[in-house]
Amino acid sequence: MAVSLRSWVANEGGKHLVLLLWLGANTWLFLGTYLLYSTGLQYHYLYKMLGLGLCISRASASVLNLNCSLVLLPMCRSLLTFIRGTHVVSSRKTRRLLDKSKTFHVACGVAVCLFSVFHVSAHLVNVVNFSTSYSDEFPALNLARYRGEGYTQVEQWATIEGD
Repeated sequence: MAVSLRSWVANEGGKHLVLLLWLGANTWLFLGTYLLYSTGLQYHYLYKMLGLGLCISRASASVLNLNCSLVLLPMCRSLLTFIRGTHVVSSRKTRRLLDKSKTFHVACGVAVCLFSVFHVSAHLVNVVNFSTSYSDEFPALNLARYRGEGYTQVEQWATIEGD
C-alpha cells in the first residue's frame, strides 16, 4: 500500500498539485471579482439596478480571461521543448509533469466552456434587469427612456417570429 501511494505521488501527484493550484487561482479570482462588484462603492448603483447578474458576469469574465490566456500554453511544443532543454529543469518529476500538459489544456478548455455559459446567462439576466429597473434618481444609468420601455423590447427579442 505504501509503495503504491508513493508511486502514485511520483507519477500523478505533480499533475494534481498543478490542477489544485489552478482551481484555487480560478476560485480566488472569481470570488475576488464577485465581492468587488457586490460590495465596491464605485459599483453601488449599478449593483442596485442589476443585482447578481452584474457580479456573476464580471466574475466569470475574469476567470475567462485567465483561462483563455492559459489554454494554449500547454500545447505549445516549442515552449515545452525550450523549458525541458534548460538546465533549471533537470529532474525527472518535472519532465514527467511537462509530458502531462494535455490534462491542463483540457481543464482550461472545460473552464472556458463552463464560464462562457455563466457569462452569457448573466448578461441575459442583465438585459432583463436593465429594462425593468428604471431609476428616477439616476437617469444617466437607465437604458430605457421611461419606466417600462425596455421590457417590451426584451419580450420582442425573446419571441419567435410568427408566434
